[in-house]
Amino acid sequence: MQISVKVAKAIERRRVFVVDDNESFRAAIEFMLHDEYEAHELASASETLAKAEQIRPDLLVLAEGVIRVNGLDLIQEFLARVPETKIIVIVDQISSGFGQECVAEGAHGFLAKPLQIGLLRDKVDALLSARKKSGTTPRAVLNLR
Repeated sequence: MQISVKVAKAIERRRVFVVDDNESFRAAIEFMLHDEYEAHELASASETLAKAEQIRPDLLVLAEGVIRVNGLDLIQEFLARVPETKIIVIVDQISSGFGQECVAEGAHGFLAKPLQIGLLRDKVDALLSARKKSGTTPRAVLNLR
């Protein structure tokens, strides 16, 4: 099933890794993105780092739980190993402030649950489009809420 797919994106197939230990949530995000992006589901940080060495992701969608288990320095580790990759964190509650902590550690933005398909796609599009056009991503544009 395709949900309003833009032809240019379907042809381009930017690679997104969805990282969450919750299989259902991971599958839901992958489903929201798979029509326009090459989306991969991964259950752990170690699995993600190993796969990133084989095929480079353009974007990591990291669940709050994965970061909490591994520590905030996980963001810096991903950026050190795959510096061209952008990172969005999915937080459980916007009021917790964890999204801002992740941005302070180097994440390019965050979104809070419950996710809306349109908002998720818009944020992913903005992040990957900014990277493609300029090669750099201004933080002010990508401090996602």
